Amino acid sequence: MGSSTESKTVAIRRSAPSPLLWPLIFWLAGIVIGRHLAPGLWLSLALAGGFALLAVFSKGLRPPLILLLFCVGGNLHWQAHGTKAQPFADYLLLRGQIQQEICFKVQRSSGPKTYQVQLYELAGHQLSEPMLLIYPEELSVGGSYSTLAEIQPLRDDAILDIHSRNYQGLIRPLKTLEQVESTDTPTLVFRARKAIQDRLDEALGVYSPLAQALLLSDSDFKREHRQSLNRAGIMHLVVVSGLHVLMLSLFLLVILRAIFPRIWAEAIFMLLLLAFAALNSWAPPITRAMLMIDLVILSRWLSRPLSIAQNLSVALFVITIVSPTQLFNLGLQLSFTAVALIAFVLPLFRSPTESSGLRSYPRKILGYMLISLVVSLGIAPLTLYYFGTASLNGVLANLLGLPLIMLLLALSILILIWDIQPFILCFQALTDLWQIWLNLCAKLPLSLEGQWISLPIAIALGLFLLVIVLKVRRSWRAWIKLAIPISLAIAALLFWPLSPKNELYIFNSGVSDCSLIFADDGSSMMIDTGGLIGQRAEMDLEAIDQTQSWLQNNLLRWLQRKRVNTLDYVVITHLHGDHAGGIYDLLRGLKVKNLILSDDSIHSELWQQTAPLLELQHTKIIAITDTCTIKLGSHRLKFLHPDLDFYATDLNNQSLVCRYDAGSQSILFTGDIEREAELYLSEHYPQELRAQILKVPHHGSRSSSNTEFLACVRPQTAVINTAQRNVYGFPHEQAIGRLTEVGAEIRYTYEGSQRFLLKP
Repeated sequence: MGSSTESKTVAIRRSAPSPLLWPLIFWLAGIVIGRHLAPGLWLSLALAGGFALLAVFSKGLRPPLILLLFCVGGNLHWQAHGTKAQPFADYLLLRGQIQQEICFKVQRSSGPKTYQVQLYELAGHQLSEPMLLIYPEELSVGGSYSTLAEIQPLRDDAILDIHSRNYQGLIRPLKTLEQVESTDTPTLVFRARKAIQDRLDEALGVYSPLAQALLLSDSDFKREHRQSLNRAGIMHLVVVSGLHVLMLSLFLLVILRAIFPRIWAEAIFMLLLLAFAALNSWAPPITRAMLMIDLVILSRWLSRPLSIAQNLSVALFVITIVSPTQLFNLGLQLSFTAVALIAFVLPLFRSPTESSGLRSYPRKILGYMLISLVVSLGIAPLTLYYFGTASLNGVLANLLGLPLIMLLLALSILILIWDIQPFILCFQALTDLWQIWLNLCAKLPLSLEGQWISLPIAIALGLFLLVIVLKVRRSWRAWIKLAIPISLAIAALLFWPLSPKNELYIFNSGVSDCSLIFADDGSSMMIDTGGLIGQRAEMDLEAIDQTQSWLQNNLLRWLQRKRVNTLDYVVITHLHGDHAGGIYDLLRGLKVKNLILSDDSIHSELWQQTAPLLELQHTKIIAITDTCTIKLGSHRLKFLHPDLDFYATDLNNQSLVCRYDAGSQSILFTGDIEREAELYLSEHYPQELRAQILKVPHHGSRSSSNTEFLACVRPQTAVINTAQRNVYGFPHEQAIGRLTEVGAEIRYTYEGSQRFLLKP
């Protein structure tokens, strides 16, 4: 009886509490504080010492003090990880760009004309730096090349970017690449990946991308079918994740246990899992699944059962200790959220007396659909925040999609071992069926696209789901204790603050202009809308409804996350593509109450051609014919140029120029005016030009920012809207020199979007 009972011991117990849960929460909170608040190393060390001393001498306060020590420890760990020396990255940022002979190895394709590469030689010096390469021709993955190239730093935009960049710089070859013999020996993992890719390509041909996605996290298939996968709600099926590790585990364990004794089979299996994680670059979801499965096996060996909470806690502790930045990885967040939902919520819906046999299948299908529904709802706050998408179509799509992927994964492994024709034909047939099913489910109506939510809203939704989980689990004591504070937190997150106030943003939009003002009463004004992607700055707006804009790709999601659905005013300084290129997408994505243009712009032939393409039914058009003032709360915006007496045929010199006054602060917006307009303003409005912040005219061109004009403005801060590398050579040295002479602090938007706090 004793051995029988022992053999039925379950390694993971559902109900056991996790003593690691609260320390983990405080550890993760410390990492979050370190990333967003940066309290400083010495302050953190002082707090750690203080809490430790109190814990030693105060027995009654010891438990909360130990939790606070975990919080400080997480913060210190983040700071230690984040302050690692990166000499090449720092040097590249200091120089701005480097032109040298380089050698690099191609790691993988990242999209059309884009490759992930490892830079291993620069001007004869050995190094190892991850880079992105832009090159129009096809390159051999694993191949090494040399060329003369320009390297630019890749910078994070603290305002617009959610995800940190994984690459130090961007390589643009200045001459044709030459393939060379690599001086270093490829790693075992790289050679294994290359061998698997080659074998799958040879055996499956055009069907190979799906097999490589399932085994190696290759992104080609995902990139090609991204929209359909998002709409169908089954992106997780073609991105290697914990689900694939579980399917792989079931497949391999059956085979290994048929060949070896249980202990040996599990030991070999753990080594194979380690190799699989290495092949997939230690992606957080795969590492999480590997750790959890290994913990289950080890706990069984040691006869020390683990609860799911303990298992999840240990796995997350290990991952964040190795790399705290992984906490902010979307894959890790989705993976742990999905597993927690499956582990803690779904067992409550299962009947302990479920029967087996044919009669149980309808109930099993309903249970399977319930799993998909719970997970889809649980991860919706994350997907809406990061991607603006959410889908319940996966509730149906998973019914056939998951079994098909399980079969395709098994066939992919079998083809690697033995690429006989029956396996290949089965794989091709199942892939075709998968494609038909994907296209069908993508047409279902239960999906959202382009609906980004703010971080407070995402947290509020997560807390709301937590309340529901506590209610469903019948955790009455916890529910009674937490329902009221969680409800208050949700209300605060939903309704405070209602809108941004007293802020100015000058965005990093390349060689184009886009600024946004929030007045002290929350009213908003955007000045210019950024440019059209792939078009020169001075191009007109003929293809505005057919060309992607910077605003659509970058700013709309940021505005939605800031809960900005309406703009009170939008000013278009002039009708060049780099200033008005985003107006089509802006009017489609947001409500614009008032659109302001110069009288010259409204009566131009270009506007007459463009206006019919725009959604202007609910927007008032305001023409500026002379100097005038608009109030925004207690602030005001005064238009100075062009006035009734100014005339110019050049579109740049017709740009609207306006000064925004917020208390004692003034900001001057200048469009693309050049010397002619600057001299006119200096002669007619010398007192009106005075401003602390200057949006530098015409991206810092040599024909702008003239001495007479700057003598009137006398800016303390000058912001230049430009890309670091551009065909115009902006900003020019002459303009920089003149700005330096007046003592202005010069900021460049390519260093990141600029934010200024305005006085009430």
